[in-house]
Amino acid sequence: MKTKNGGKLYIYILTLAFIAGFIFLLITDMNNKKLEENGVHTQATVVQITSVTSRKGVQSKQGIAEYHDEQGYVHRYEGFVGNNEADIGTKIEIIYSKDDPDVVIKDNPFLYIAVIVSGILAGLSLLGSLLITFGAKDRLSVSCMQQSVSEEELERIVREYLPQTKSKYLSKRAANRSVDKLGEDAVLDQQIRGGDPIGDIYKTGQKELNDCRELYLCAVIRPTDQNIYSDRTTLSDDPRQAASARSTVPAFVVYGTDGYFENHPSELKTTASRLAGEVWGGQFAQEDMQLIDFLRDPSSRPFNLNYCGELSMGRRVFITTVILEKNQLCNKKLSNKLLYIIADPSMTKFAKILPAWYYSMWELSAF
Repeated sequence: MKTKNGGKLYIYILTLAFIAGFIFLLITDMNNKKLEENGVHTQATVVQITSVTSRKGVQSKQGIAEYHDEQGYVHRYEGFVGNNEADIGTKIEIIYSKDDPDVVIKDNPFLYIAVIVSGILAGLSLLGSLLITFGAKDRLSVSCMQQSVSEEELERIVREYLPQTKSKYLSKRAANRSVDKLGEDAVLDQQIRGGDPIGDIYKTGQKELNDCRELYLCAVIRPTDQNIYSDRTTLSDDPRQAASARSTVPAFVVYGTDGYFENHPSELKTTASRLAGEVWGGQFAQEDMQLIDFLRDPSSRPFNLNYCGELSMGRRVFITTVILEKNQLCNKKLSNKLLYIIADPSMTKFAKILPAWYYSMWELSAF
């Protein structure tokens, strides 16, 4: 993410430069207009050409011109004297101050245009700075307070609110495509550069999921980095500092597509705990223990791994890897065991967590 953070710094510096330039040109233009209204208009004679610059066949000349004030004293103007036609002896129009004849300007019709252009650039760069600082994801970020509910109440919440949440997602997903897009961090970026299959979610997965209309309840088995439970963030370019305050973390989740867990969400949480190896005293088959060990390895990358066995209590489930992005989670950290997942195993092996701004507060609080 060094490039991204460097880009942010560049935008901030550019914004300050554009704003400073706009203020300078605006003040100059205001002072010039005041001098035009109250000053003395007269002609000055070019006595020296000091420099000439050419662009697209047009010469721009800088020089020195002399003029007389109302008392007949000679004064000098230094600056732009004209284009190709300007030469020694050429008369130019200047304006000087009645109070101080040495304060002089030459009418410059392009100054007003420069003020407008610099104002537009300053405004656009300021808008860009605001967007990267308080971006759309930050504006859509959601805070919530977790509370324990009974199994019956959890079932009611999913049954009642999932259709509304799905409808909200389907109606707004096109407009929100840019803010629903997954981000990265320094650690994840390094992993992807090293060939981590998680990069396929960014390369093809997000595009394939754009047309997916299915939402399912999923449960988090485990994240690959415990930092996802912290809401800390950093803009540091140092990968070591970025690693201590990550913004995106892969995680293993489990879900079903037959609708059973939407009616029995507590069983899905139990399934996730069993897959995480958090159930003691049970006698599991060797294949199940190998699966638990596989999911304990942060480098594992299951994508819609089909499973039906004792760990899922005989239910057919899919185990997959998703990206958890703090900006898209309630409280900007992993606060929920249950989440909604955008997935369609018949269409793509990838899946994506539904961002928090689509959920009802009942779901966010109870999950």
